[in-house]
Amino acid sequence: MIKTTAAAHRHARYPARLLSVLLPATLALTAPAAVQAQASDTRAQRAVTLEEIVVTARRREESLQDVPMSVSALDSNRLFALQADDLTQMQFAVPNLYFDRGDGANAVVFLRGIGQNDSLAFADPGVGVYVDDVFVARSQTALLELFDVDRVEVLRGPQGTLYGRNTIGGAIKFVSTPPPDEPEIYGEAGAGNYNFTTINGRIGGPLVANTLNGKIAVHYAQRDGYATNQASGANDGDMDTLAWRAALAWFPNDQLDMLFTIDGKRDRPDTSRSPLRETTVTGFADPIGDPTTPTVFQPRTDPYVVDVNANGLSDLSSDGFTLKASWALSDDWSLESISAWREMDFDLILDTDGSPLPILDILVREQQKQFSQELRASYNSERMNLTGGLYYFNDDDSTFSGFDDGSAGIFGFPVVAFGFPSSALAQTDQKTESIAVFADLSYALTEKLDLGLGLRYTYEEKESGRVFENFFDINVSVINNTPPFLQGAGLPGTPIVGKADFDDVTPKLSFAYHASDDTLLYASVARGFKSGGFDGRGSTEFQFQPFDPETVWGYEAGFKSMLADGRMVVNGAVFYNDYSDLQVTSFGADPGTGVFQSLFTNAAEASIKGFEFELAARPVDGLDLNATLAWLDASYDEFNILVGGVVTDVSSRSMVNSPEWSASLGVSYDYAIGSRMRGSVHADAAYRDKTYTEITASELLAADAYVLVNAFVALRTDDDRWEVRAGVRNLTDREVPVQGFNLSEFPGYQLSFYRAPRTYDIRAFYRY
Repeated sequence: MIKTTAAAHRHARYPARLLSVLLPATLALTAPAAVQAQASDTRAQRAVTLEEIVVTARRREESLQDVPMSVSALDSNRLFALQADDLTQMQFAVPNLYFDRGDGANAVVFLRGIGQNDSLAFADPGVGVYVDDVFVARSQTALLELFDVDRVEVLRGPQGTLYGRNTIGGAIKFVSTPPPDEPEIYGEAGAGNYNFTTINGRIGGPLVANTLNGKIAVHYAQRDGYATNQASGANDGDMDTLAWRAALAWFPNDQLDMLFTIDGKRDRPDTSRSPLRETTVTGFADPIGDPTTPTVFQPRTDPYVVDVNANGLSDLSSDGFTLKASWALSDDWSLESISAWREMDFDLILDTDGSPLPILDILVREQQKQFSQELRASYNSERMNLTGGLYYFNDDDSTFSGFDDGSAGIFGFPVVAFGFPSSALAQTDQKTESIAVFADLSYALTEKLDLGLGLRYTYEEKESGRVFENFFDINVSVINNTPPFLQGAGLPGTPIVGKADFDDVTPKLSFAYHASDDTLLYASVARGFKSGGFDGRGSTEFQFQPFDPETVWGYEAGFKSMLADGRMVVNGAVFYNDYSDLQVTSFGADPGTGVFQSLFTNAAEASIKGFEFELAARPVDGLDLNATLAWLDASYDEFNILVGGVVTDVSSRSMVNSPEWSASLGVSYDYAIGSRMRGSVHADAAYRDKTYTEITASELLAADAYVLVNAFVALRTDDDRWEVRAGVRNLTDREVPVQGFNLSEFPGYQLSFYRAPRTYDIRAFYRY
């Protein structure tokens, strides 16, 4: 955990001046995850030195500065300073992290150029997201709200030993607050532009003294959409989210601790999020009429004015149950069990043509259930730390999907005129079973030199099947009035099935040298693995051949240092990743029919290298600085895909979500106002170089280099009981695309999704 007192809860602030003013400081002093001040019980004085951060990146508690790997830890104070309501808003505070919302309400997460853009169930993430040590299998449920949060840890680089499954690029750990052993109350209410309102609350404390503690936490937020839909006149992409978490911590004796957690989320906006037309879109208002009079929709110029017909559904329900039991078998040995069940229901209608006609509108209805069981044994002595265990994971996903293609044309004529379906439905059932055995050892060879060894064996079995139904009646719409599936309304396609297994051994070797009490040098090599599977959009036996696993060898060297008598922490790392068999989605036209086709394949090999620096400093009492700087050189060594039916070398393309340079800077100042009040001023700025948002590296869909600025001012009582904050995000109102669809090969257009415009709010906080 991060050792903070209640008194320190809101003292650390991270303001920044504009990056153009403070960039030289960023380049010189670049930063690790935030560290917070120690406050006195009176809240009137603060320690000048930085506080120690304790993390569980290696499944045991240890100081962040003693972990021989790249880890950033953001506690609730730092997340408060970043005005972060969900995980996407912390991305600029962590080097080489890209974390944003995709087209399918999914988390798009990349670390050091490794991740996954696709939102469907068959495309496993490349960066694992964990909630209280439980892997979250679906990208839609990985977009976590940051309420009831103790800290978030970001582990960069392949985590193939202790984490294993789908952590080829790294892992993001959400750690919720533990049930407190003293009564605690937290309340938050706020309102802002776009009719934004939010309420957060938490209450906890002992239920049976020294034996049973409990807590309940609730989050609610709603707002209007940032965009206006010109076709309907209503706003587009609104928010209406309710989430909760409750936990019981039971301590029956000195040897046994048990923690039971239940959580849930209901996301019920009025509309889904719609893309912007970046190119001309052509369709036929009357597909069975005159094919020589197409309707042409020009590109939109305002990112927050869309023009769509299919955006009426985006519902998400998720629930989770976790039981964690820890036994202290002796002074040296302990045993831990984590049993977890999670489930999700997700419904979406997405307009992927950006026009008011049903040119290519998508329906998704998904149900998913997962169970995981992890057993870990740990031995800790003065010279050796050993963790080993077994892991089991079972995932069952059923996705009902379809599309309307009632207005698309081939050679200027409606598709139905050529015998191609005007709409279609499919049912995809996928089962995954994964078993792993692992061990991780840290041994002190000398007083200064530590050896780290890790090994994991993973076996996964995947089974998938798809059944289809095609419709040739232009009046049938799977979006507006979905017909009964396989009940005679359409023509059934040939069912396809597949089953395959994958396994891999992922080792890790590291050395850590304690050059002094305040300086650590380290080097490591690790292998990461993500299993193969079956294309969830495939419609033929050829397309349903299994794709291969991804693998990466990651090499890293770095340092961690405490300077200026504990007033400054500077950490840095250099790395090189040898990345093989990248799993990518490409969109194009079927070479035989010319109609839309999606293909998921192992298309590429890549080399990724770079460096990262992090800094946290408290030069004087009340002033806190945080900064990061990252450089990334990500390029394909080999990349061959079908373009127009021909295998083409496209290795010159830039890699997805891999900007060459990125940096952030935060400065905060906390000061007394009289004898009973304190004020805080905060600003932060983040720079990101040009970023390609999709696999074709389209210049039209790329995000040019930009700077985002956030700021707030706050006033609170000296005992931290009450606080009021006025804040703004994206102060300069930058228009930034975060994801794109390049469908230029067929049907012939390109679309973008954009980051939120300027938002502001006022919030009140109460703590007891």
